[in-house]
Amino acid sequence: MSEFKNIKVDYFGDALVDINGKAYKIHNCINGEDILVDDTFKYPILEKVLKASPNRIYDGCPYQAKCGGCNFMHISYDYELELKKAYLNNLFKSFKIPEIEIISTFQPNNYRNKSQMTYKLSKQRNVVCGFYEEYTHKVVTVKECMLQAKQSNKVIEELNKILSKHKITPYDEKRGNGIIRHVFVRYGFNTKELMLIIVTNGEMFPGRNNVIQDLLKLDLNIKTIVQNINSRNTSIVLGEKNKILYGSGFIYETVGNYKFKISPNSFFQVNSLGMKKLYDLAIKQANIKNTDIVLDAYCGVGTIAIFASKFAKEVIGVELNKQAIKDAVINAKINNINNITFIADDATNYITHQAKERKKIDVLIIDPPRDGSTKQFINAVGFLKPRTIIYVSCEPTTLKRDLYQFIDNDYEIKSITGVDMFSRTKHIECVIRLDLQQPKK
Repeated sequence: MSEFKNIKVDYFGDALVDINGKAYKIHNCINGEDILVDDTFKYPILEKVLKASPNRIYDGCPYQAKCGGCNFMHISYDYELELKKAYLNNLFKSFKIPEIEIISTFQPNNYRNKSQMTYKLSKQRNVVCGFYEEYTHKVVTVKECMLQAKQSNKVIEELNKILSKHKITPYDEKRGNGIIRHVFVRYGFNTKELMLIIVTNGEMFPGRNNVIQDLLKLDLNIKTIVQNINSRNTSIVLGEKNKILYGSGFIYETVGNYKFKISPNSFFQVNSLGMKKLYDLAIKQANIKNTDIVLDAYCGVGTIAIFASKFAKEVIGVELNKQAIKDAVINAKINNINNITFIADDATNYITHQAKERKKIDVLIIDPPRDGSTKQFINAVGFLKPRTIIYVSCEPTTLKRDLYQFIDNDYEIKSITGVDMFSRTKHIECVIRLDLQQPKK
């Protein structure tokens, strides 16, 4: 055992300690604490907090140390918001912008509308599931995740009992045999509709009728059950093929005054309760006029585009995922919106062609994946010169990289606002407004 006093901790809750001349990161620490570290493992771990910070809490997730999915379950939520605010202001300090504020969402726990867990067989030969331990493919059994919707946790618990009852074996990635790989649940917080997706190693799913019948006997409000087939040697949860076992194969969720169809593979923000705050902020920052043409790049199932349509003359939504575009078209029809066109295309490819044809875009909204946008995309924006850009980002580091290139293309950052869509984790959503710089006289 090694003792360390008045430790210094990075944003992610890790203390960097020296043990026998080697540096190690110790998770779940708070600045200024005294800690005891168990150094008998290959990777030393926190054994005990000797002097605790007043910001430490003790009713957080019991799996945090092993799972690694949450960074901030050991601290108060108010302190988490302080850390995130400080992190963003430090990260973007090179830009001359007003102080960045953080908007908290409705609840820090049990907010995820999308739940996914991986299966294994317990020592007692029961079917259990959980999450991969950090840096490994070892599954940590989790009975109740504090981030996932409570209804999702309940459905997963009952499913596992039923799978064990019918002796339906989990997939063993070392041997390449077994049936059940993952469970995936999508839940509508506002509609209370639930989609259960059972990911299998192939099309064969012996006993599936018994599983479905047993599930439907329970009062779990399951609207649809889907078998997703994923026989690839990959850590990606969902395969491309879905087989509807019960119901319609999709659910609905409402956000504000709008209704959205969600399919198994569609992108949809994981925090339904925070989504309206996020989109209201983005639309307010965009300051859309009724004569404007708005382009929503990386549009997913059309959520932001639909929010923008109320204010714009015309909205164009572009998304590479064809199923998401199909859902987006349906979502526009459901909400009786006639001024949106959805296009299935790579965002960079689409905007590059628009730049060549000098098409008019007044406001650009982009919500790219964690990797951010591309240089080609941003340079094409520089040719089109929309008046305002709203960049919604789930990864501040790639956002910072992209912002420098937008500045090189004559855009000025007007504001950055953090929205805590991923409470209790290190992740933070940002809404950024950029305006085209006017030529100097």
